[in-house]
Amino acid sequence: MAVQDVDDEAPAGGRRRPLSFRTKAFYGVGSVANGAYVALGGLAMFFYSQVVGVPPHIVSLAISAVIFIDGFWDPLIGHGSDQFRSRIGRRHPFLYLAMFLVPVALFLRWHPPGWDASAMFWYILGTGLFVNLAWSLYEIPSGAMAPELAPDYHDRTVLLGYRWILGSLGTALATVLIYGIFLRKTPEHPVGQLNADGYGPLSIAIILIFLVAGLTMALGTQKQAAGFHQRPHEPGRTFRDDWRDALVTLTNRNFIVALMAQVIAGLGFGIAAGLTLYFQTYLWELKAQDILILTLLGIPGPIFGGILAPRLARRFGKKKAAMALFFTSVVFGHTPMFLKLIGVLQLNGTPALLWVLASFTFVQMVCAIAGYILASSMIGDIVEEVQVRTGRRAEGLLTTADSLPSKIVNAIAALIPGLFLTAVAFPTKAQPSEKTMELITQVGWLYLPTVLVLFLGSVATWSFYRLDEESHARNLKTIAGDPPP
Repeated sequence: MAVQDVDDEAPAGGRRRPLSFRTKAFYGVGSVANGAYVALGGLAMFFYSQVVGVPPHIVSLAISAVIFIDGFWDPLIGHGSDQFRSRIGRRHPFLYLAMFLVPVALFLRWHPPGWDASAMFWYILGTGLFVNLAWSLYEIPSGAMAPELAPDYHDRTVLLGYRWILGSLGTALATVLIYGIFLRKTPEHPVGQLNADGYGPLSIAIILIFLVAGLTMALGTQKQAAGFHQRPHEPGRTFRDDWRDALVTLTNRNFIVALMAQVIAGLGFGIAAGLTLYFQTYLWELKAQDILILTLLGIPGPIFGGILAPRLARRFGKKKAAMALFFTSVVFGHTPMFLKLIGVLQLNGTPALLWVLASFTFVQMVCAIAGYILASSMIGDIVEEVQVRTGRRAEGLLTTADSLPSKIVNAIAALIPGLFLTAVAFPTKAQPSEKTMELITQVGWLYLPTVLVLFLGSVATWSFYRLDEESHARNLKTIAGDPPP
C-alpha cells in the first residue's frame, strides 16, 4: 500500500517531507540544557576534592557508585517511555516530570553541608543518584524522539546535527558562566576555580538554563509528539511477548557493534572527565579566564561539525565518515599533551599556549562533533531495522539498552582518576607549583596511553557496523507496507 507524502507531523514510519526549520530548532534547543548540564557535572570531581576538601579516592568512589546504579534504571525509563500511552504522546509526560525534579536535585548537589569525609561520601552518593535519576527522565525521552521526528536517512543526520550544535553551544554558554562570571579570577581567588562561593550561584544559573531550554523543546515539539506512534492496546499480550521483542532488539548485530564501540569509548571519556580540569589547572597552569578564552575560541567548532557531518555522510556513507572523523579527533585531541610530556611544548604562561591549544582543540571538536552526529544517526537507523522484525518501535530501549554495561564501565572509569591521583599522592586544595607540575606530569603518563588505546579501539569497532542508506530505505518501504523490489 503506497503512502502519500505528509508534513513533518505525520506518524513515524511514513514518508515525510524534510523537517521544517522550526521543528529542528525547537528540538535542538532542548540540548542546550544537555550541554550546560554536562559542563556543570564535569566539575564534580574537582569541586568535591579540591574545593570542599574530600579525599579524591572517596569522591571518585561515590561518583563511580552513582554511575553504576544509574545504569539499572535507564533501560527501564527508556522501555517505559516506549510503552507509555497518553494524549500528549509517549515521551512528554516524562519531560514535564523532569522539569520539577532536576532543579531540586541540582540545587542539593551543589550546596553541600560541612560534614566529615565519611559522611560526605553518602551525601555525594545520594545527591548524585537523585540528579542522575531526574536527568534520565529528561534526557532519555528527548533523545528517543529523534528517530520519530526524522525517519529519512539523511534528514535524521541533519536533525541530530541541530541537537549536537546547540548542545555544544549550551556547553559554551555554561563555560562562560563558569569561568567568566562565577569562578572568575579575583584578588582573593587568583585561581578562580578554587573559589568555593561561586559554585552555589553557578548551579542556580544552570538550573534556569535547563528550565528555559527544556520547556522550549517540550512545548515546541508537543504537537508533533501527540501524533507519533503509540503502542496499540493488546489485551492478550503478555510479559513474555514483551521480553521476546526486547531480546530481538538487544541481540541486533548492529546494535551490539554500536554498544561495544560506545562502551569502549565511554571508558576513555570517563577517565578524561575526571582529569580534564586537573590538567588545565596544573599541567597547563591555566587560569579561569584562560579556560574561558579557550572555550570561546572553540565555539565555532560544533557549528562546522554540524555542517560537515551530513555532507560527509552523503559522499562517503555514515560509517566510513564517522570512523575517519573519530580517528582524526583522537590524534588532534591528544597531541598537545604528548608534546608537553616529552618536553617539546613548553609554552606555559605565554599567549602562544592558548593559540596552540585552541587550534588543536578546534580541529578535535569539529571532527568529534561530526562523528558523534553520525554515530547517533547510525544508532537511530537501527530503530527501523528492529521495527521490521518485531512490528514495534523501540527508540527508548535502543538508546538506553547500552546503559547498564556502559555505566558499569563508566563506574570503573570514574574510579581511575582518583586512583591515578592517589598513586602519585596529589594533594587536596593545592595551588599550582613546581611540585604539582611534577605530580600532574606523572598522572599524564598514566592517562595518555590508557585513553589512546581505548579511543582507537572504539573507532576500530565501528568497522563491523553493516546498515547503510540502501538497507535503511528497504526497511522504510517494508514499514510503510510497500514490499521491497
